[in-house]
Amino acid sequence: MANPFDGLDDDQGGYQKALADNVNKRLMKGIEDIKGKYANGTNERDDPDRAPTGAAYQAKQQAILQKQILMEKENQHKVDICNMRSAKEQAKHLAAENDENDCCDSDDEFDKLLDEVEKDPEILRIRQQRLEEIRQTQVKRAENLAKGHGQYRLIHQDEFLPECTSSRWVAVHFFHNDFQRCKIMHHHLQIVAIEHVECKFLKIDADKAPFFVNKLKVKTLPTLIVFQDGLVVDRLVGFESLTDDPSEPDKWHTGKLQQWLSNTGAITYTAPREEVLEEMKRLGLVEKGSIWSKNNMFDEDD
Repeated sequence: MANPFDGLDDDQGGYQKALADNVNKRLMKGIEDIKGKYANGTNERDDPDRAPTGAAYQAKQQAILQKQILMEKENQHKVDICNMRSAKEQAKHLAAENDENDCCDSDDEFDKLLDEVEKDPEILRIRQQRLEEIRQTQVKRAENLAKGHGQYRLIHQDEFLPECTSSRWVAVHFFHNDFQRCKIMHHHLQIVAIEHVECKFLKIDADKAPFFVNKLKVKTLPTLIVFQDGLVVDRLVGFESLTDDPSEPDKWHTGKLQQWLSNTGAITYTAPREEVLEEMKRLGLVEKGSIWSKNNMFDEDD
């Protein structure tokens, strides 16, 4: 930086030069501090209100992933050993029933058989294949978490395209703060987002995203749009197909939304039996063997 006090006499110039050097030194230190702080770019900073894309977060996720993989391997090994021991006990029991004096009933023979099973190439191949599948699943899960999956996040209009194209499956809820049904959709999506890491769940204020509201022809709120590789594959307008009772259109099970999302391919979901029973009970149906019928149908008179 140029000396701003050039041209002064020696006494004044010497004093002012020392002052200028001190100021320059402090400015340069401040600049270096700023460069160091942002040397890795803003993507290296973890923002709790946004997608966790920072290096620190990713490193932590990788450490967690490795720990999970090791635990899965240990658990799988324990399961294999338990299964083999169970098979050994069953074989011993069958052998004892067939012939109590059978020489194959000895522990040595069964230990030998167990060793042979453990060394069987086909069994080893199946075990390794299973462990690799577990590892791949955990790796994919960690990658999705690093992209912001596993949470229900608010985004702005300028973030819409990057967010919708950075993951294979993305579901975006167009909402309005004053609409009660949008709040109901918020409640259910918050639950689904945590349970289904395979899809990214986002929300965007329709009032603040006029371009995409017009581009995607969003005319009714709430509207939930599902993207696959950045392309629209389906949309849910209001609560259509989620409610069974017209008199209570706002009361529906989260599983209904999960089933709809599963039909689009965005998530993998199978309705648990408890949920089916709850829905059938709500509709006034009872189970009779494998048949569902109304409470007042086919019942004998007292």
